[in-house]
Amino acid sequence: MSSEEGIPATAAAADGQTIQLWTAQAPVVVDTIRRDGVSMVKREYIDAKYGEVAWSFKTAYSFFTQWAQQRVPKPEGADSAIWLYRSQDYSYPAPGGYSLMLEVPRDKCVLFDLRVWNKILNLHYVGDSREDERAFQKELDRIGVRQPADLFSTPFYPVQKRKVQDSWQKLFTSAENCPDRYIQAGVWELRQEWVKFCVRIEDIGQD
Repeated sequence: MSSEEGIPATAAAADGQTIQLWTAQAPVVVDTIRRDGVSMVKREYIDAKYGEVAWSFKTAYSFFTQWAQQRVPKPEGADSAIWLYRSQDYSYPAPGGYSLMLEVPRDKCVLFDLRVWNKILNLHYVGDSREDERAFQKELDRIGVRQPADLFSTPFYPVQKRKVQDSWQKLFTSAENCPDRYIQAGVWELRQEWVKFCVRIEDIGQD
């Protein structure tokens, strides 16, 4: 596996105006950055990547797009966010892909707790506490909902669906006091001038 030493995974930029983030990307993305100076995600990529489960991911992605662009304006040509991480541990792609370290202007990214985002990806309720989440699950059990996705795939539970959707707003304050290893970021584009380190991973798990 290709690697380079001496680059701390969570070091902040000295001027305080940028944040160091890591991402794993396919060769086509890196080629686009090199050719055009910028890469963005199109909606059809989400459909192709997630296949039959795309509808649930698209529900979560649509939520993020709707509300994140009110915090960081979405440029023309960007249909969905690109995911970056404070921890280098999340930047290992499939063999042949690339690991990138970037210095991103702080006002160009939306930071959040990846654990909260994973709940949203699974269409779960995001509670104020574990007790709150357990209470909501009891409510679903009482009305016969077997899994949270049923709130979105049927029209029968509008009140509970709205509770879940409203709870997702907690995502945008979840980075506060969140450990670095759980910080995820959404950006609308990857710009060539942000890339400070790029290495192709030839064979995961081998030196």
